[in-house]
Amino acid sequence: MPAEHGEGLPRRFLPGFLLLSVERHGTSYGYELYETARSLGLSVDLAAVYRALKTMQQQELVTSQWVPSVSGPDRRLYALTDAGRASAAAAAEELAQVRDGLISALEYFEALDGSRP
Repeated sequence: MPAEHGEGLPRRFLPGFLLLSVERHGTSYGYELYETARSLGLSVDLAAVYRALKTMQQQELVTSQWVPSVSGPDRRLYALTDAGRASAAAAAEELAQVRDGLISALEYFEALDGSRP
């Protein structure tokens, strides 16, 4: 798995995470999304965040606009489209299924020998 997706994270995790993050915040900046992921202990690459956002914009899942900054260069603000909201809902369902599958697997192995893997 390429390092840009983060160690231990499923290949398709980052786009879903970004969609859900933008949905929850209403709008967000790329760096803000990166910082959110890092604050949760997720190993993500800043360049990968921006590549994913660019791809999602090409897929018409997000829109963006340049916003003037008080200090520093202008920043790009991202918002979900209707298609992006539908994709965010699908991503939430997929993540819940992965979570449930991982919990089941851990409980199975714990039951085999009484210890966590």
